[in-house]
Amino acid sequence: MTGSIPSLRTVLWRGVRRRCPQCGQGPVFRHWLAMHDHCAVCNLHYLPDQGDLWAYVVAVDRALFILPLIAMIFFRLYNPHSVWFYIFSIVLLLAFVFTMPRRNGMCLGIDYWMRRKWGDLAKDAPPPTTTGPKG
Repeated sequence: MTGSIPSLRTVLWRGVRRRCPQCGQGPVFRHWLAMHDHCAVCNLHYLPDQGDLWAYVVAVDRALFILPLIAMIFFRLYNPHSVWFYIFSIVLLLAFVFTMPRRNGMCLGIDYWMRRKWGDLAKDAPPPTTTGPKG
């Protein structure tokens, strides 16, 4: 992998735009949540292991949706007849559903940044070993 590592802000912005975290041009998704295997422009393989994105999705979802939900329930105990509780619940549910591709793009960007900085895409990373029958 040649070139400098893009900043975390850059890969997050590319994720929000649902673009490739490496080049920023190729689309990440075919449909709503169906991902391409690799970038059509720079040929970056998005997820070598399909379970890699799960931890980032869980962390982002907890920060953006579970913590406000806990705060909302906490304040509901002190004001049980508020219409704002229902309005905020609906807005939170709609935001959870309609921001899903953008959140997954951001999580893919975080995964790419981590792999590029410390993992298998690092400049000094050892080449992958192939196992299997030789012949």
